[in-house]
Amino acid sequence: MQRVFTLSERDAPSSPVQFAWQKTVGNYIAVAGHNHTVKIFDRHGQKKNEIILPGNCIAMDWDQDGDTLAIIADKTICIYLWDANTNKINLIDTSMR
Repeated sequence: MQRVFTLSERDAPSSPVQFAWQKTVGNYIAVAGHNHTVKIFDRHGQKKNEIILPGNCIAMDWDQDGDTLAIIADKTICIYLWDANTNKINLIDTSMR
């Protein structure tokens, strides 16, 4: 087995850690811990973005094409969407409490 990715304790200081590889292309990995952040790294280990959440990440997953990462966090009624093509974050208000 070949190691393809390593995170330092500085990048993922808390455990347990959730992660989601980008589907189809596999250029990005999203990593979330109990520190209210989701960090997105490229396949070379360079941080592309850091999303600060109001609470802990509950779940995250990529769309079928790997273009968008969806993140659900506690303490918010919004779904965070990170676009891999533009490196921008959009929020969708679910109106659910």
